[in-house]
Amino acid sequence: MRLMSNLRLVLSDVKYKNEYLDFISECREDLKETFFDSVIPISDEETFENDINKLINMRIGKDLPDTWVPQSTYWLLENGGRIIGVVIIRHKLNERLRFRGGHIAYYIRPSERNKGYGNQILSLALERCRDLNLQRVLLTCRKDNIPSSRIIKNNGGQFDSEDIDNTQVIQRYWIELPE
Repeated sequence: MRLMSNLRLVLSDVKYKNEYLDFISECREDLKETFFDSVIPISDEETFENDINKLINMRIGKDLPDTWVPQSTYWLLENGGRIIGVVIIRHKLNERLRFRGGHIAYYIRPSERNKGYGNQILSLALERCRDLNLQRVLLTCRKDNIPSSRIIKNNGGQFDSEDIDNTQVIQRYWIELPE
């Protein structure tokens, strides 16, 4: 396992074009099979800059679809510049996100799973949530996603409730962020 101290969250930015395109080349098919394809741009050479501009607009709340809230997209970067994962932090909740989605969604590239990066990306994301003055954050995951529920619990997540969304059982966890 790599040293976790070599990791940092950076806001999505055009200066990481090559790193992001490398990340997407590994994750493209996996992302299409998840709900992340709606929040993580599956960029290519032609769409990259436009996709990053959309992420910047999302962060400042510009041109958002009616059911969306401002959100910041960060990339988990190794010191060498390789993108290990992506985390989306929603600045507030609406009814849809209270049911499924929550404040934070994270994704680790397939080749780096089961190495502790999920715990690290969530821990770093919680620090960013404190910067947004959030006092508690909601995370949701499918009941059958045992690795994600374990990561949430490892970072202080307390089970709140669960409901059915179509055929999936969605669990909700709250994490308190003391000052």
